Parts: sequence; structure tokens; C-alpha cells
Amino acid sequence: MTDPCELELAVAEPLGLYAVELFCTGRAAQVLRVGAWPRWSSAEGSMHHLVNVLPHRALRDLAGAHGPLMMLQLGETPLVVVSSRETPRQVLRTHDANFATRPKLLCGEVVLYRWADIAFLPSGEYWRKLRQLCAAEVLSPKRVLTFRHIREAEMASQVERIRAAGPSTPVDLSAMFYNLATTIVSRASFGNRQRNADEFLTAMKAGAALASGFKIPDLFPTWRPVLAGVTGMRRTLEDVHRTVDSTLEGVIEERQRVRDEKASRSSGKAADAGEQENLVDLLIGLQERGSSGFYLSRDSIKAIIFDMFTAGTGTLASSLDWGMSELVRNQRVMSKLQHEIREAFRGKAAVTEVDIRAASLPYLKLVIRETLRLHPPLPLLVPRESIDACEIEGYQIPARARVIVNAWAIGRDPKYWDDADEFKPERFEDNAMDFMGSSYEYIPFGAGRRMCPGISYGLPVLEIVLVQLLYHFNWSLEEGTEEVDMTEAPGLGVRRKSPLLLCATQFVPETR
Repeated sequence: MTDPCELELAVAEPLGLYAVELFCTGRAAQVLRVGAWPRWSSAEGSMHHLVNVLPHRALRDLAGAHGPLMMLQLGETPLVVVSSRETPRQVLRTHDANFATRPKLLCGEVVLYRWADIAFLPSGEYWRKLRQLCAAEVLSPKRVLTFRHIREAEMASQVERIRAAGPSTPVDLSAMFYNLATTIVSRASFGNRQRNADEFLTAMKAGAALASGFKIPDLFPTWRPVLAGVTGMRRTLEDVHRTVDSTLEGVIEERQRVRDEKASRSSGKAADAGEQENLVDLLIGLQERGSSGFYLSRDSIKAIIFDMFTAGTGTLASSLDWGMSELVRNQRVMSKLQHEIREAFRGKAAVTEVDIRAASLPYLKLVIRETLRLHPPLPLLVPRESIDACEIEGYQIPARARVIVNAWAIGRDPKYWDDADEFKPERFEDNAMDFMGSSYEYIPFGAGRRMCPGISYGLPVLEIVLVQLLYHFNWSLEEGTEEVDMTEAPGLGVRRKSPLLLCATQFVPETR
């Protein structure tokens, strides 16, 4: 029998369904329903709307029938779904303070040290100071720049691997992007790749898969202790926590020993001049020094590193995967971008981040924007929760309602975008729209207080990878393949269902 912890709410797996029947109402058909709410445009019917479908697409289709502001009653949880540009402005700006907290999901409690991380920590003074600290120290542009040598070295290594494969051997870019993102985050966080990296990453992915908020224990908070045990979800999360915690504890203890040894050799100095700190070193130092009376707990350090891995691996790799997929499907765009890149760096044997920052690459920026429009890192933004009841567009939203913004649907809405499903980077040429949260028809990273703080970390990776791949190689589909399969796999961060296999022919740059 399938492990219940792998099931979404929509799947009528016997054990999970039995748990709902036994402990909630005795009739699953009554509980697992999409229910009406007074004065709401709501979807009538049952949970069959969400069975074996991609949630961002299913919710977009429901919104087309029932309106861009819709509420679903899932178990005990009222779920508000936002699918238009106007409503996110109300949720993420006008009433931002009221929707700035997060639902207390079981994954955050068990794996993330009772919601000690930035992403799932409920709003409050500790969250505000933690976010400020990370924005100023951990994810600041200056700090991200110090990891430039890691990005350059890892990308140069991948270029050599592609060269060695030759033009007739397909390259699995999907696997390459994930390994690249993982190695960059590992080196930036720990200083090296951990010996048990595969076990750690497997546990991390398992934890992220159970953080959707659609699992049965998260939809019945009253019965959560019982349901978490019956479905096996708590046991699975505790296994994840043990692996994650032991790995991070080992890293912190090792880095603490290194810091103590250096301090002893340097007569009290914490680090030698010019030495690069990794993120664990930085966080330990911030904990020791304190920050305006703010105490950074050890659990918060571990939870922040967990956030870095989840945000900096899967979603980043997925963005690269979809970006290259769209370029191969649209040869005109790829040729135009290659021309821009090769003209800017003509004659160079290697391209560095310094070169990229110094060059004018406007079309590259348009391509990245268009990729994030069609394929946002999280199609459904991380859920928020209303603190108090409030009114939006004439509808009463109850306190503690869960709110999801369908960024994928908004980014493809034909009301705001011409040829909405087409990959056309030129659409961004004549407007100042960006992804910093001020244009509500384009919010791949969210907006407001809970906007993703890692934009400055991800963009340099996107830029250097695309520049290197398009500068050094010409790309084509493997023999016998007519077109790129764009089928999406289910999950929080929607990835390609099949790996992206392309053949690379080396381009030899002309000397000046």
C-alpha cells in the first residue's frame, strides 16, 4: 500500500480516508468537499476537483468558473484562493499586516524546530528581527558577492563536463542543474559538500514535500495529534528531523572548532584577514556578537540553513530547467540571446561574473523575466493566514483563513498579457515591470512583508549559468526527438516531468 505521507488530500488512499472518517465526521464525503461560504463566489461540489491534477492549473480553472476570489472549505480549513491582479494588491499590500503570518503546519513544528525558520515562522517581533538580520547579513548583495568564486568554479567545472561528453552524447540538463544548485548552496553554507549530502538532501526533499499544507493533519487542526499519528506523517517528519538535525549539528560543531582554533592562533581574532566565511560561520558569529539585543538561537541557525537549501536548490534548478526548455523551443529567442552574449564577450576564453556585471546584456534580463512569468519558482505562493477577520472586495474573510495566491495563473492571465502562454521576452522591453513586488500581475517572488528574501542570491546563478551555456555551446534536441516535452510534474515547485536531454556542440569564440 502507498505510504499515506506521500498522498495529497485529493487522493482517496484508504488509510488517510479512514482516519478522516473515524476521527472527524464518520462520512468522508461530507468532510472532503469544496463548500460554499456566505457572500462568496465558491466552487460547489467535492474534492474531485483536485484529484490527480496539478493544483495551480485546477485552481485556475475553478477560478474561471467561480471568480478570481474563491473560497474552498477543506476539512476544518477555509482556503481563500486569489487569482487576479487586483486582489493580491489587497492581500499583499493594503491588508499586508493582517495576512503577514503563516499557518502553523506540522512540518514546521517537527522539522523546523517549532517554526524557527524565516519562511514558516509566524509573524511577530522575533520574525521581523530575524528577517532584518538575514536581509542585512545573510542575503545582502555584498554577502552574495563573496560567493562569486564558488559560482564561477562550479559552472566552469560543468562546462568542462559538457565538452567532454561531446556533441553526440545527450546532456541531462535537469540533473546537471540540480547538482549544480546543490553544490553551490553546500559550499556557500558549509564550505564544502557534506559526506552524507545525499542522505541530507533526500530528507530535505521529503520534508519539503510534506509542507504543502494540503496534508490531512494540516487540514484538521483540532484532530492533528491523532491524524498525524494514524497517517504516519509525524513519524516520517521525525525521521526527516533526525537526519537534518544531526547533519546540521555536526556542521555547526565542526565550524565552531575551526573558529576556536583560528581564534587561538590569531590571538583572539575570529578569522584570518581575507578568508572567506561560509554561511554557518557567519551565523555563528552573529550569534556570538548579538544584534541590537536580538538573540539568534541555535535552532534558528539550523532552520535558516534548511531554508537556504530548500529555496536555493529545487526552485533554482527548476527555473534553469524551464528557461533552457523555453529557449530550445523558441530558436529565434535563443539565437538572439546567443548573439547578444557572444558579441559582448567576443574573444574571451572564459566569462566571469565581473564580465557579466560590466557588460550590457538587456535581452538576458528580459529572458529571465519571461521565464519567471511563465514558470514562477512556486506557482502557488507560500500560504498566508489571516490574523483577524477583514473584508476584501465585499467579501468577509474569517480570521485564521488560509490564503493562497496563484502566481502562475496571474502571470498567464490574458487580461494582462498578450499571447499569455507564449514565450516572448520582448513584452518586457517597453515597461518598467520587475519582480520586486510592485507589479501585481507579475509576482513570481511574492510581495509585501512575506516576499521571498532570496532574490539577490538566485539571480547571479541564473545569469552565469545561462551565459556560460549559451556562450560556449550550441544546443539541439537529441536525434529522434521532435519537440521538447513540457509536461509538468506534481509538487510545490512545479518541475519538468521528464529530464531535459540536449546535445551540445562546442562553439569556439573568435579572437579579437
